[in-house]
Amino acid sequence: MILLTGGTGFLGRRIAQALNTAQLPFRALARETSDVSALKAMGPDVEIVEGDLNDPESLLDACAGIDTIIHAAAFVSFQTADRERLLFVNGEGTANLVNMALEAGVRRLIHISSVAVLNRRDGGPVVTLAERWPEQRPNTSYAESKFAAEREVWRGQAEGLEVAVLYPTHMLASGDWEHEQAPRLWRMAAKERGVYPTGTTGFIDLRDVVDATLFVLDRDQDGDRFLLNAVNWTWEEAMTRIAGSIGAKPPTIRVKPWQSALLWPIELVRSRISGSKPMITRESHQNVQADFRYDGSAYKNVSERSYRSVEACVKEVGAAWQHDQANS
Repeated sequence: MILLTGGTGFLGRRIAQALNTAQLPFRALARETSDVSALKAMGPDVEIVEGDLNDPESLLDACAGIDTIIHAAAFVSFQTADRERLLFVNGEGTANLVNMALEAGVRRLIHISSVAVLNRRDGGPVVTLAERWPEQRPNTSYAESKFAAEREVWRGQAEGLEVAVLYPTHMLASGDWEHEQAPRLWRMAAKERGVYPTGTTGFIDLRDVVDATLFVLDRDQDGDRFLLNAVNWTWEEAMTRIAGSIGAKPPTIRVKPWQSALLWPIELVRSRISGSKPMITRESHQNVQADFRYDGSAYKNVSERSYRSVEACVKEVGAAWQHDQANS
């Protein structure tokens, strides 16, 4: 039996669909406030249990009779004000999950981590998994919280859990165009603001991350670690392709690091006066202006699978955006 955390989220709901399609029995952990309609629509074989990563007692109940946990739940934010919540949900929440898994006798944990925790330097060499821990402190609170979560996962391995960890780059798919990080890129492109940051980062079709999750589930190898990345694009390349997928004007104005460094403090003041969230923060500025490149070839070599075309994925998501806008 599998326990899936984050089964109503951007990645987790696709993992749930894949498990259901493969007829692998699983139990989905969901908070009281979560929309579980998609999980219920998968049929009566999908077990939904109410619980929360920060409620250890509910986790202990959820872990009863479980062989493997797929930990896909995470809070994602680059808002400076969300720092404490990030550490509470991602760091302490994962510690609670590991503790309850050990207490309940769970055998294995598959953890969806992030490339944000890896040893990466702005403009440095291509990032691989050659080293487990970064030489410097992660550059955002989100990265710090995922770093804390992963330390708990490896602590769990030291205490008896079998562990596998996946490190995806930016996962692209359709979804909640307003609130989910990747789908919001299409919403931003539709506004045609015309600007783009100078940075570079990795991108992957979310379906490849789902496939990799099921691959390590079936492979059942303690200590597996795979960096998942299909392509490295500059943000100019990415936003130009995304704009093109919905017939929007491509960005033409390059925002240099010193310019966004001046912008985010002004935006912070504006947001405090208006009561709205800032459109750019110190952390989002650092993230999108950095030059990070990733090597996802190890997973391809071990799994003997190729990554999907990210360019084709962008076009598919663009078509989904246009369909939703036409029917909204």
